[in-house]
Amino acid sequence: MIPYFEQPRLHLGPLTIHAFGALVATGVLVGTEVLKRRARQQSLDVLLAVRLVTWVLVGGFIGAHLVDRFVYFPRETFADPISIVKIWNGLSSFGGFLGATTGAVLFIRKGYFGKKVWQYADLVAYSFPVGWVFGRTGCFVAFDHPGSPTTFFLGQAAGPGLPPIHNLGLEEAIYTLVLIAAMFYFGRKPRFPGFFMGLLTLMYAPVRFSLDFMRKVDVRYGGLTPGQWGSILVVGIGLYILLRQSSRAKTAAI
Repeated sequence: MIPYFEQPRLHLGPLTIHAFGALVATGVLVGTEVLKRRARQQSLDVLLAVRLVTWVLVGGFIGAHLVDRFVYFPRETFADPISIVKIWNGLSSFGGFLGATTGAVLFIRKGYFGKKVWQYADLVAYSFPVGWVFGRTGCFVAFDHPGSPTTFFLGQAAGPGLPPIHNLGLEEAIYTLVLIAAMFYFGRKPRFPGFFMGLLTLMYAPVRFSLDFMRKVDVRYGGLTPGQWGSILVVGIGLYILLRQSSRAKTAAI
């Protein structure tokens, strides 16, 4: 069992840096470097790729906060409307995905990518797990995704002297290493445009759907968490991307 510990903090005068924030920032930096390296390997415009990921990140953080406020904690939000502008106070991963997609679509509509939209989308999908593993490690140290009681050796004490429960941030962070390995493995050979976006969605969503059954503090709609409903949607989108893009690639090769 992992013992309970408080989230590490660094106090610099009036400024307090939490481990979660530091890890998220590290994930953004490392993930962006992987994206830039992949762009060079694919002979794509590095600056354009970075501009795309900037729109993705800004949209992602806004969407993550808004969905957290209005989907997970609507009652608390309407009781304290000022929390809507406190973007650092509460983040939802699927809200982040929704916001990131919105940001990407808005930028793509500017017409900079020509016929290479999916190649650039794949850059984001390929590098995403590298940044995500830092974010989910932040969730682990913050213990902000507590789960059900467990005897699993990776269970963590729910508090001083309390029995262990699943720390779902840690478990998802570990699974993200599998996503990274898959991206690097399949990235060794050329793939049709959209492959990595489809692969990411189909590898992540079912696992997230399963893990959410162990969440104890999430709101439920129709018996499922918002993350589970999001997972169902993402699987459908992933299947559509893979089938559509693979068909296009086969047609172009004829």
